[in-house]
Amino acid sequence: MTELTLAAEFPALDRADWLRRVATVLKGDSFESRLVNTSADGLRLEPLYGQQPGPRAGRPFAQPWTISQRADHPDPHKANLQALDDLANGATGLTLVARGSATARGFGLDMDALPRILHDIHLHAIALRLEGGGATTLAKLIESQPLDPERLDLCFGLKDTQAAEALAKRGFVGPFVDADGRHWHEAGATDAEELGAVLGEAVGYLRRLDSFNDAYLVRAISVTLAASQDMFATLAKFRAMRLLWARVLKAAGLADAPLRLHAETCWRMMASLDPHTNILRATAAVFGASLGGVDSITVLPFSLKQGLPNGFSRRVARNVQNVLGAESSLWRVNDPASGAGYIETYTQGLCEKAWGIFQATERGVWPKPDPGRKDVLPVIGTEAYRLPAEYPAEVEALA
Repeated sequence: MTELTLAAEFPALDRADWLRRVATVLKGDSFESRLVNTSADGLRLEPLYGQQPGPRAGRPFAQPWTISQRADHPDPHKANLQALDDLANGATGLTLVARGSATARGFGLDMDALPRILHDIHLHAIALRLEGGGATTLAKLIESQPLDPERLDLCFGLKDTQAAEALAKRGFVGPFVDADGRHWHEAGATDAEELGAVLGEAVGYLRRLDSFNDAYLVRAISVTLAASQDMFATLAKFRAMRLLWARVLKAAGLADAPLRLHAETCWRMMASLDPHTNILRATAAVFGASLGGVDSITVLPFSLKQGLPNGFSRRVARNVQNVLGAESSLWRVNDPASGAGYIETYTQGLCEKAWGIFQATERGVWPKPDPGRKDVLPVIGTEAYRLPAEYPAEVEALA
């Protein structure tokens, strides 16, 4: 291949040359105070980086991530209609949110009605995630159909390892238990605190699933993290999670195996005023999470803080992912940030901070997030630039 020398006639410049030019522009101001920032975890973020090699941290398989649509309508019949519409229009999986669960947001499914909710849905052709219960009901429903549980794409979302072992004996392959960072993030945790706490929870599951053989054990655990509007921070966080998990497996003497990694656009960044701006936040979050190597993503509909989202809000949630996946083809390059100096530095910094927090959890010391921190995730625009009149809420009218 012929080497292109498009800049051959320009003089070669190094960092020292760049710094001299920056000093001229700053006119005596401090480089550190004007151009160097610090993340909420205390990581130094510089304005310029060179290429830096680093370990690969992408999705294990070169295929699109799963577009997992949230299902939470309290009426089983309407939940079924919504799910069928979602799957017919771009979704490739469903996140079934149980009533009363931490993520239900006041709504949620009656898990005893799963046979009605999943009526006419081909379970062998989609991915299913459970949040807050329903594992036994779903297992019975699958066993009543001519389906091979080993070939299904299921994440049971359990916290009970004994229930996980019972499902494994019935032929299911998991993941069974889920280490979930969303409640940490929602409570004000920094990215490193979320990662460290999740790692501590996941290692706890590794210890308690003692009846599983090694090959089965590493498939039994999944991880869920919050994806925020800070695209680069989100990208680095998900890359860091894969590297941290690989480090845990090595320390435990287990063979390296891909982690099932799920992202949900974070609740903390959602605005109830002018909620259409949440679409932009979700787009940035999906961009960062997808390039960070997730296996599946759930986008919270933009009107969820106002009530139960309607069909339009749900359609937008699906299509944020459809556009980025099908039109922008973000899934086609495995770990596209590999070697980028800023992202590699950020990823490694998060790994070091999170590992220290994880080691503290091993001593019984867990993070204590500060929900009042202003530097964790500001939401701007909705208060500073108020609409003269809010648009009608895109929510369902519940009887």
